[in-house]
Amino acid sequence: MKYVRIPETAGELKAQISDTMLRAPEREFEDYEDFDGVFYSMFQSVENLRKRFGDEKANQVLEMLAQAKAHYEAGDNKLAGALMEDTKMVIMKRQPWAYPKERYRWGVDPSLPEVSEADYLNKDEI
Repeated sequence: MKYVRIPETAGELKAQISDTMLRAPEREFEDYEDFDGVFYSMFQSVENLRKRFGDEKANQVLEMLAQAKAHYEAGDNKLAGALMEDTKMVIMKRQPWAYPKERYRWGVDPSLPEVSEADYLNKDEI
């Protein structure tokens, strides 16, 4: 595994998830990154943010990332991308929407708002 910088904030983790969603299907990573390294850095980021997220949310995000990685490795990029989007929504404290409901196995807080255009504009509010 090559060096990959570990994001230190939830906003940086969200940005890395978005970037991975765009690049992972083709697996075209820069020289200093590789597929496993990018996911490793996301797992480490969640562990670094565990105190801020809380154990329940951190465990959920880790499971979602692991499942998305497994989908990518199996060649199912559509499911992987959808789960990465929902992982980002969980980090943003928004309702997941992209992954098929029948496959979604994590708890959903109905009090959380749905994602809006403003959520994508304000990257600091996570």
